[in-house]
Parts: sequence; structure tokens; C-alpha cells
Amino acid sequence: MKYFRAELGGIEGWLWFKSGNLEARQTGWTQQPEHWTLFFLEHSGGFGVGNDTFAYHDGDVALVAPGARVGFVRVGDDTAHYALTFMLRPRVEVVALPAVADLGDKRELRREEVRDAQAKLSFSIGRGLAFAYNLLWDISKPPEILGRSTIVQDFDQLVTKRLAEKLSVPELAAELGISGSQLLRIVRAECGVTVQEFIREKRTDTARSLIASSDLPLKAIAAQTGMSDLQYFNKAIRAASGLSPRGLRDLAVNRTRH
Repeated sequence: MKYFRAELGGIEGWLWFKSGNLEARQTGWTQQPEHWTLFFLEHSGGFGVGNDTFAYHDGDVALVAPGARVGFVRVGDDTAHYALTFMLRPRVEVVALPAVADLGDKRELRREEVRDAQAKLSFSIGRGLAFAYNLLWDISKPPEILGRSTIVQDFDQLVTKRLAEKLSVPELAAELGISGSQLLRIVRAECGVTVQEFIREKRTDTARSLIASSDLPLKAIAAQTGMSDLQYFNKAIRAASGLSPRGLRDLAVNRTRH
């Protein structure tokens, strides 16, 4: 996956919002300086960034950074989408934003939000700005990923997408089109951990985030992050945070109240 460097300090107070089918000119263009465009896609196709093309599906999003050379590969006549163009305010903290993102189980929620934003557009752009900003944070990755190879970026995305499943090196490597030994070597060289350590850290970090930021039952979070053994889940969260899952959630709730 291709990632763009971004500073998410906020969105300037203007928004260009459109919907409909892709236009002929959108088969290839260079994005204007300082302008970002977020596409919520309601069809399947391909999105080209530079010399690379990434497949997308109904409910995915595509992102265009300032100065990027991009284009859509049309598949059929139905190319319905929403497009939001805006400018970001600078901020010290840097994140990595993917060119194409699978929203997973948040797909339908985001679809409702973008439609609601369009419905309110006649009297306010605030809903659209909020939708775009929240979605950018939702799909953002730590900036360290910017220095990784495409293989490791794709590996990270694959693990995140299949976190609830039992993952093995041979299966992951086959899906990435490389050998198991290559995957082991590349991940160790670029991330400083083994493949299994990478997966464990991803599961624990994702679980901690869900515990602190959602009201999902702890058992559901354990299953969603591939740690359905609750004894193991409790042990992993305690080792990473110094608190039990329940203690971590109580701490997050108390901070929110204050």
C-alpha cells in the first residue's frame, strides 16, 4: 500500500463536496498543491498512485495527497462515489495515511455519515468537515510506516484486516506473493521483531485502543483481536499496560468524565 505523510492539525474552513459517477478526467490527474481529496467509493475498481494500482471495493475510501499523480481505473459504468476536497492545517504530530483503506465493520456507519453530510450541505459544511477529519484519523497509521518497504506495509495491512483469524507465516507470505523465509527476514530487518511478535503487538495495541475508546464487551474485543482465550487476553493486556482489561476501561472512563 502507498502511504502519504500528513499533519492532522485540523481542516480549514472550506469544503468542496460532490457526488455522482467518475468523470473522464479522473482517469489521471495531478492533485493541486495543498489540496487533499477523500473519496468514499460505492463501486469496485482500481486506483492508481504513481506507477502502482490498488484495487478497491464498495465502501472503501481512496485518498489523494497534494501533488500526487493519481487516477481511477474504471470498471463498468456504475462508478458512484462521494468526493470531499479540503486543506489540512499543519501540526507537529505526523501520521501516515493510506491511498486506499478498507473500513471493515465501520463501512456502513461511514456510509451513513457521508450521506448525512451531503444532506446537511445546503446549510452547513460542518458535518462534512467533521466526517472527513474523523475518517482521516480512523485510517491513519503511525509515521514509522512511511519508511517501510511496500512488502512490510502490505503485511501490516493484511495482519490488521485478518487480526481475528489464526495467522501463520506460510499463509501470510503466500498472500503477499513471497516465501516464508523472505517474509521473516524482511519483517525482522525493518521492524526489529519476528513476524509472530509483530502480530502479538498488533493484537495487543488494537485491543487496548478498543478497550479505551469503545463500549464493546471485553469478550467481543478479545475475539475481534484474535485473543479469544480470555486468560491469555487478560495476561496480554496486563503485560502491555500494567492494568487488567477492566481496569484499563475504568481508567479511560474516568479520564473522559474529568
